[in-house]
Amino acid sequence: MKKIYPKIEPKFLLMYGPQIFDKRFGAIKPEGSLGLIYLASSLRNKDFEVSVLDASVGNDSYTLEETFFNEKIQPNGLVRIGMNIKDILGEVVDYDVIGISSIFTAQTRMAEEVVAEIRREYPDKIIILGGVNAKSQMPLFFNAGADLICLSEAEETIVEIGELLRKGERDFSKINGVAGKEGFVNPRLKIIQNLDELPIPAWDMLPLEKYWKIARPHGGGLKDGNVAYASVMFSRGCPFKCHFCHVSKEIEGSISGNTRKYRTKSIDRVSEEIRILKSLGVKYVFVEDDSMLAKKSRAKTIFLKIAEMGMELAGTNGINLAHLCTKADGKLGVDESLMEAMAAAGFKRLQYPIESGSQRILNKYCSGKLNLEKHDVIGLIKKAKQLGMEIGGNYIFGYPDETIFEMIKTFNLARKHMAAGIDSANFNFLTPFPGTKIHDYVVENKLLLPNLHIADMDWMRPSMKTKVPGWIIKLIITKGWRFVNNLERVKRIKGMTYYYGH
Repeated sequence: MKKIYPKIEPKFLLMYGPQIFDKRFGAIKPEGSLGLIYLASSLRNKDFEVSVLDASVGNDSYTLEETFFNEKIQPNGLVRIGMNIKDILGEVVDYDVIGISSIFTAQTRMAEEVVAEIRREYPDKIIILGGVNAKSQMPLFFNAGADLICLSEAEETIVEIGELLRKGERDFSKINGVAGKEGFVNPRLKIIQNLDELPIPAWDMLPLEKYWKIARPHGGGLKDGNVAYASVMFSRGCPFKCHFCHVSKEIEGSISGNTRKYRTKSIDRVSEEIRILKSLGVKYVFVEDDSMLAKKSRAKTIFLKIAEMGMELAGTNGINLAHLCTKADGKLGVDESLMEAMAAAGFKRLQYPIESGSQRILNKYCSGKLNLEKHDVIGLIKKAKQLGMEIGGNYIFGYPDETIFEMIKTFNLARKHMAAGIDSANFNFLTPFPGTKIHDYVVENKLLLPNLHIADMDWMRPSMKTKVPGWIIKLIITKGWRFVNNLERVKRIKGMTYYYGH
């Protein structure tokens, strides 16, 4: 017999959980990703009651000393920050639907705990998870008590769920882009093509002033507290297919749908978002696009628009060296006009994704997006320094079939780049995070290290068996951090004290 539910006006609480982290790997950052505030705005536009809670910092009822700066050592040696479970349960009591973000693998433990505790205390509440980590570990979160997991961009999905509840229905098995505890998995059949149709993110629902006091945005850190920043996203998707990035798997026919497809907002829409942020007191914007420079003329226009409107571009994700170069006289030299536009917008720091000193590795695992012979990386370093930018280089070690000789090539390339002027060389393990091609390969070939908790995967220690033993790779990485880098610089990286401004 079909269960009858009352028609309700559902109340939504969208939540970033508390955090657990390893202090050896640097300072923790608040959550506040854009995902939940896009959902919140979608719900608000359809007259649903919705709130956003970042449990790592708490709402106005909690001080930062009670939450973010209240570090509690766990039995495993990790540090927990944020609201305690009792207080979280008190916050969710008045809501019908609890949406929890789990984007990053490190969020696994806390997301699982929060789901389990809410389910135990409130068996009738609807618990939804979203984010690539939630999608990649569905059995774990369903076992913890989740009802639904969103598999893709969910601005439309979350509204569909609300509309069903308004009708007194709870059969979610026909909604595209969700998986349910009953076992159904509905791929996302249609993605949003025109990003101007997305709602304006509900930045006003975030505890922005708390973030400003902490001054550790995703794109870097801010030396001084009370510096006003916010994250933005002006495009979605990425043209590349790097094996260590989940985006490479989000193609036509996948359960996520073709979210890898590159889509953009119009310049008018970008200008509108910047105006809104300015009205909220924001000064610095961090662009979270997966590939901000994929359409360079558009990116240049945006950078100049940011400067024109009196804002500053503090950082951007998705920088690819190929996009910073331009073809002239058969060579791939520095696109000086693009870099000058970035500098004019206030850009202070670039992170160059070198990835490897082996072209074979770059072609096999990194989409061949960098050609070590053709792209003028030294020129890019020198141009950035000329413009007053701080430059970091990312170098990855531990690809499954990488040889010791290829690793030495990468190490020596980093030394060459340091000599050319980069400020830091970041040496990291290739990490097979769930949701990536490299993770699938590692699992299929039984290469994951035994007794490894998924949440303990990070860039600073081995997670899988490789051609070169892990202890040798760790030695190379340790020597790189210590002897290639300036020690003061390493200290700054761990403390997240990059300086943008004034």
